[in-house]
Amino acid sequence: MNQKKTYSIIIAAGGTGGHIFPALAIGKYFKANGHRVIIAGTGNDLERKIFGQNDIEVKYFKARKIERKGLMTFFDPINYQNFYKTIFKHDAEVINFFKDFEPDLVIGMGGYPSLSICSAVDRSDKTVVVIHEQNSKAGLANRYLTLSVAYAVIEGLPGGIGRIIKFFVDDCIFLGNPVRQEIIDTRTLPREFPDNSKKPRILIVGGSQGAHSINNAVPKAMHLLSEKIDLEIRHDTGKADYEEVKKIYEELNINATVSEFINDISEAYGWADLVIARAGALTVSELSAVGLPSILIPYPQATDNHQFYNAKFLVDKQAAEVILDQDLDPDKLAIKVESFLLEKDKLKNASIAAYDKTFVLATEKISDFCIGIIEKGPIVLSSESPN
Repeated sequence: MNQKKTYSIIIAAGGTGGHIFPALAIGKYFKANGHRVIIAGTGNDLERKIFGQNDIEVKYFKARKIERKGLMTFFDPINYQNFYKTIFKHDAEVINFFKDFEPDLVIGMGGYPSLSICSAVDRSDKTVVVIHEQNSKAGLANRYLTLSVAYAVIEGLPGGIGRIIKFFVDDCIFLGNPVRQEIIDTRTLPREFPDNSKKPRILIVGGSQGAHSINNAVPKAMHLLSEKIDLEIRHDTGKADYEEVKKIYEELNINATVSEFINDISEAYGWADLVIARAGALTVSELSAVGLPSILIPYPQATDNHQFYNAKFLVDKQAAEVILDQDLDPDKLAIKVESFLLEKDKLKNASIAAYDKTFVLATEKISDFCIGIIEKGPIVLSSESPN
């Protein structure tokens, strides 16, 4: 029997949970299948906390940040200098890392760690680069890498890579965002409402950075709802607003479980009937993997308004409703929640619409696709003259 071939794989990811968790899901899957995996990150506090809780090899590098300033991004002297150094002046530490590790594959998960690591790949070498774009609109780093070093691009949500950019890459495919197995395993049949025999369970998730406007509106909305419906509430605030939100719930005499960060989001999803959250790609993918209805409030400062388009993926399937951040107020939010809980079968139908097996199978499909790209091999650029 032929032994299955194994490969050396670098996954470049970091910054926020939206990059960290998909990288972790892919990395653990590759490792479980015998491949050697290193995640290359920036070493911020969130990365160290999350990666440190998992059995995965990680190496941290300094990443030069490019401040987004719309059309003026590259007219800013500091931005231009940082971009030039990231692309053309690779740190000796990164170069030596590549020489020592000799990767067969580098997967870029977006953001500045991805830009600095992927752009250091020598196209005359054996290493292939695959870009994974989580959002419905590609970020600056992934757009550049797709046009320059990528052999293939994976879309986490449909349309992440624009039609024009697709012409510059050999393979572009929608395979979904990887979702951690412990989250996938929590999927249960939706509970039906209205039903006076049980309390609806509302989960509010601000993401790894928190969400001030949501934190401000939700307690008051829950107070309005509590006059009609007996609720169970769990609210993840992020660090900055934790004390204030907890105090507001107490002043309104609402029994809510408030936390800075939910360490076991899989358990929280298994508990919830309805989720109120931002529309990060990871959140949308997790809701799809477990079939949870949601009310999404896209982050208004997201680049190219990508969170709005992320939310649209679920809204178009009638799996979610959206409130723009500028329109968010307690009354409007309370009305949206009430409609899910009191309109017959609305919650159940939204749950059925939300479930998408693409995201259940994403990690496995991404792994298979990447191995296929390795085995197909890069087009090696030779410096030798033709005979």
